[in-house]
Amino acid sequence: MRNADEVYWSTSLPKDHEALQALDAYRHEWGGLSRAEATRRLLIEWNKLQQGQSIGAWIPTISSQHQALKSHDQPNTSGMASTSTTSNPVARAASRVLDD
Repeated sequence: MRNADEVYWSTSLPKDHEALQALDAYRHEWGGLSRAEATRRLLIEWNKLQQGQSIGAWIPTISSQHQALKSHDQPNTSGMASTSTTSNPVARAASRVLDD
């Protein structure tokens, strides 16, 4: 259910765009964020950095097991219909803190 006090929009990039590849790498590092959530987090992080606030405490720790799995992953470039949810508890906690 949408909140009347929030603004919603959608966006797109060509399937082979390097920014889309970077977004997919970012969301995989955070445990499988959706593209929408990763984009929202990047905007919040950029804004906090512009204001001189630190976000360093929320950089994900990538285990060697996750890095090995990541090297075999192919980014999902199937479009904006991605329904991936955040399964990583660290990413969920960081999302809540960034919202504050």
